[in-house]
Amino acid sequence: MLVRPDSTHADSAALADTTRADTTVAKADTTHAAATDSAKARVSPGSVLWRSLLLPGWGQMRLGRKLTAGFFVLAEGVTLGMSLKANSDLRHLRQIGADTATINAQSRKREDWLVLLGVNHLLAGLEAFITANLTDFPAELRFRREPGGFGASLRIPVRVR
Repeated sequence: MLVRPDSTHADSAALADTTRADTTVAKADTTHAAATDSAKARVSPGSVLWRSLLLPGWGQMRLGRKLTAGFFVLAEGVTLGMSLKANSDLRHLRQIGADTATINAQSRKREDWLVLLGVNHLLAGLEAFITANLTDFPAELRFRREPGGFGASLRIPVRVR
């Protein structure tokens, strides 16, 4: 603490009081985080599995995973749209009497898009089911930069009785 030579002891005491470090500790607001965690913990893995199997992204939204839900909705839109387009093209080829090879090729394209549509439903359901089961998983994963590249560590608490 710097004190001017012409100041009095009372002035320096007042100055010391104003420069003291704030020792109060602010408590973190954990009510929102606890409410969110408890809401996620109450979600049944089976319910989000069926939701995402029926409509990809629905189970992810229930779990609060908006970005993942958006990805599955986008994939659903693309695969559904392309399945409908391939079906329309196939119908058109049959109406104009195209050769068998062209019709077979278009039919395979339609089947490919329908398979991708089904895979999207399965992946969305599995992702939601696994996420619901791992919501309260206590593992701690950390990444760090090391001289030769990157490193990762995983800490899993284990209780021994």
